[in-house]
Amino acid sequence: MKEALLKYDFTDNGLNIGDYIQSLAAKQFLNNQDPILISREALNEYDGEQVKLIMNGWFLMNGENFPPSEKITPLLVSHHINTSVHSHFRKEEIVNFYKKNEPVGCRDYFTLEFLESLGVKCYYTGCLTLTLSEKYSSNEKNDNIYFVDPRYKKARGLADQLTRLYLLITKFNTISVIRSRYIRYNNKKSWKKTVDFYRSFSQLFDDEVLKKAIYVKHYMPANKFNNDAEIFAYGEELLRKYASAKYVVTSRIHCALPSLSLGTPTLYIDIPNDHNVSSCRLNGIKEFFHIIHTNGNKLSCDLLKDGEKFNLKSAFKNKDDFKVIRDNIKETVINFMKK
Repeated sequence: MKEALLKYDFTDNGLNIGDYIQSLAAKQFLNNQDPILISREALNEYDGEQVKLIMNGWFLMNGENFPPSEKITPLLVSHHINTSVHSHFRKEEIVNFYKKNEPVGCRDYFTLEFLESLGVKCYYTGCLTLTLSEKYSSNEKNDNIYFVDPRYKKARGLADQLTRLYLLITKFNTISVIRSRYIRYNNKKSWKKTVDFYRSFSQLFDDEVLKKAIYVKHYMPANKFNNDAEIFAYGEELLRKYASAKYVVTSRIHCALPSLSLGTPTLYIDIPNDHNVSSCRLNGIKEFFHIIHTNGNKLSCDLLKDGEKFNLKSAFKNKDDFKVIRDNIKETVINFMKK
């Protein structure tokens, strides 16, 4: 049977490279490294030859495009059903699809509990990106520190505005260097964003780290790429950078999970009271990380005592309890591809 791989469509002219990184995790296990590409948002329209498809990741942006075509033989693993489509996914034809292909491997406990409420047999798998070390790990390490889409609290109210002005005056040279690396355009908004970023992360990182860090975005304009091949290539480029990094700081789970798999020390930025569309993904994922906690304007980290900061020489180890999950999911996928 031929093999397929998920690609992604975007309606707001932007793309999340994390989606493609999830597909790269699946691609490692394919026998054919030139698979048929099927859009996640058009699985119901596929009308080609019968194919095997690893259906890991977020389902779905548009629930009307589900369930998939009968010409797709799925492995439902590392599967996330977002709260945004729950009402649609309770429909009989979708529940029947899951029951036909059970047990369903769930990426998070939120998905597991939802499917159990529908009478679907399921189990927890974690995320397939935990296996990316199969192809992308590196023994060569450098001193690069990556901040990948670091979320922070924006200044609000008079007190915050005064703090922003004070920092801009007293730390202008430092903030100017960071802005040139963090935000690549020059206007008033870029200064505000950089000061707000600095106000948050200077609590945990010394100025030299923030000035020398490499700043990366996972969400970017779709017109930066000409085709899917270029997007996949960029995803691979990022994975190789993360694999050799000193450490990574991110609020993106599909930077944090791959970095964890690749053996790169990883700090995940947790955002309290985040929108449920985002937070529903995290139960069963963020437990693997060392966490940067946000409490109002104050940041803290389980690796630091009060007053301590990460510097250019800081070194720490990841938790390793994800490895059992990684090995189990790897075995599941390998067995599916052998059938």
